[in-house]
Amino acid sequence: MSFWQEAEVPNRRRLLIGAGHLAALWALAFAQPLFDLLGKTPDFFVARDNSPGDVLLLGIGFMFLPPLVMLLVEWVASRIGAKPYLAVHLALFSVLAAFIFIQILDPILPGLWVMVVLISLALGALLGVASIQVKFVTSLFDILIVAPVVVVLMFFFLSDTNKVLFPESTEALEVSVGREAPVVVLTFDELGTVNLLDADGEIDGQRFPNFARMAETSTWYPNFSTNAYFTPMAMSGILTGNRPADGSLPTAADQPENIFSLLTDSYRLHVLEPITQICDEKFCPTPKAEQTAQRQRLRSLASDLRYVVGRLVLPERLADRLPDVGTNFEDFDGADAPKKGIKDQLFVKGKRGRNTPQEYVDFIREIPESDRAFTMMHIKQPHQPWKFGVLGEQYSAEPINQLSESTGQWLTDEPGIASAQQRMTVQSGFADTLLGEVLDRLEATGLWDRALVMVTSDHGISFEGGEVPQRKVDLKSVGEVANPPLLIKYPGESGGEVDRRHVTTLDLVPTIASELEIEGMYETEGVPLQGKVPQRDILLKDIKFNEYRATPAEMEAQREAAIERQVKRFGDGPLYTLGPSPELIGKAPGAGGRAKGAGVELVRAGAWNNYRPGQALVPMYVTGTLTGVKPGEEIVAVVNGKVRGTTRAFRFKGAVRFGTVIDPDSLKPGANQVEVYLNRGRKLSFIGGN
Repeated sequence: MSFWQEAEVPNRRRLLIGAGHLAALWALAFAQPLFDLLGKTPDFFVARDNSPGDVLLLGIGFMFLPPLVMLLVEWVASRIGAKPYLAVHLALFSVLAAFIFIQILDPILPGLWVMVVLISLALGALLGVASIQVKFVTSLFDILIVAPVVVVLMFFFLSDTNKVLFPESTEALEVSVGREAPVVVLTFDELGTVNLLDADGEIDGQRFPNFARMAETSTWYPNFSTNAYFTPMAMSGILTGNRPADGSLPTAADQPENIFSLLTDSYRLHVLEPITQICDEKFCPTPKAEQTAQRQRLRSLASDLRYVVGRLVLPERLADRLPDVGTNFEDFDGADAPKKGIKDQLFVKGKRGRNTPQEYVDFIREIPESDRAFTMMHIKQPHQPWKFGVLGEQYSAEPINQLSESTGQWLTDEPGIASAQQRMTVQSGFADTLLGEVLDRLEATGLWDRALVMVTSDHGISFEGGEVPQRKVDLKSVGEVANPPLLIKYPGESGGEVDRRHVTTLDLVPTIASELEIEGMYETEGVPLQGKVPQRDILLKDIKFNEYRATPAEMEAQREAAIERQVKRFGDGPLYTLGPSPELIGKAPGAGGRAKGAGVELVRAGAWNNYRPGQALVPMYVTGTLTGVKPGEEIVAVVNGKVRGTTRAFRFKGAVRFGTVIDPDSLKPGANQVEVYLNRGRKLSFIGGN
């Protein structure tokens, strides 16, 4: 410990060199992992609508502000004395170095996070002492002082981030339109055809009346397939008619030949594009009132990136406690409780900001009443997190918001997957409600008969479970994920038809161009659906651009199996009866006595004690932790003396839990009694309540 006894107050040069060592460690431990991830997935910035200035400020700020703060702390310590400075420097050095060792050791010692942290701290401390006493280590860190500059320059210029920083201009395509017709394209998100079907493979009009309503006067393509399981890639195919080139972004610069550049000189564009930026700002300018201030964008970016960084640098067991960052592009903390009423709750991000439900309704009401208008809406419903009722009522699903590994494997058993599917199906009812709003608008304005209307989704989601991931490319999931719905109402069409040809997302733009008799149309991989459709396999690419092929017959067979599984889980009743015993909904539980040895701890038990209709969060999700109950056993939720939900217990994160969505109309103002029963046979046995 001679270095401790011989400690001296650092001069300016020594102070700066020590801070440079810390900056190098910060760059290697935190900045480089984050910039490497973001540099490979610049879609993150596109979806959030971050400007080049935002990205520059992020890179410079994240790389250099923390080291500057550490320099200030060390300068203050040096003013106190030599030993305080040395203690602060070694502490900062050890902690930063420990995060590097954590990233190395955690894969080697999976699950042993306490041991990983302790060993990493010890190694960090040893490296800190060596950086002072061992000349080779000191010289190495002197060289590494340039690391922050190298890392940030690589992020700006040698990663795909440069496409966001230096976007190319897009020009309108020179074409002529031979036939006028209003065009409306409504694209939902993460909605599969199978989720809309009944036991007979038809659109379920009981659960989804507006999809059925549209099918009555439109052409339904049940064997429609997407080109990708990842929204930016799938939406690029929908809006261009071509598969995006490997590594390209869903932007106008990377996809210059698209439906917007095709129609911008001839049609008025009315666009809601929350994930992609394929409509150039010149063609789809954001109203000043809807623009988000840079300070707000940066605050949101900083808030979300703390979770991304945590996922990258913490031991896996600790990182799993952080919010999921794989199913959305923003709002990772998932705070359910809004500070204002439901009309002020953030709903879906617009091209230059985020829209509330009322703003979305306003968008529908502003569909232009013109035969030369093109409306495109990408609605992020019923995409997870699942927290909406049929009419858009919002509830909290904590602590079981996410039951899968991002888009990968499910983290629960069959009953848990069924519980998640119940929530998704109810939220699909919300998508149906939104479709009804669009249909009402088109009919009220007289546009419906003359319009070309397309309703689809970018992809679906798999609820099979087992080895089948929910939304990573897997040929065992094409029947659910690769088969989103497609309904097209052609101008003048009045009778419903079913077209069982295999068609794809790439066919939509060519179909629009054919219907409008556009001359000068660019070349597309897709074909117009008004003509002959060639025999094609389903060709998918994952986010690493690997190709997967399946046949339409394989997709249909898997869809049939998914329908059987869905009916087995939920029966064939309305949306708020989904569960293993829909026949119990609306009935009194009876006097079956108390379930011996069983107990329940309801989540937010007090939420039902003072319910006020119109409040921001509606207590329409009954969930809790069970004791003395085995996974798979049937759980019944009783509200105000009537059965309102049935589900099965499932295991998740070391506990047996349950969750079921109830009809919000079963709640009354003021106090509501919520009870949980166990259904083990002829009689329901009481477990507990609020």
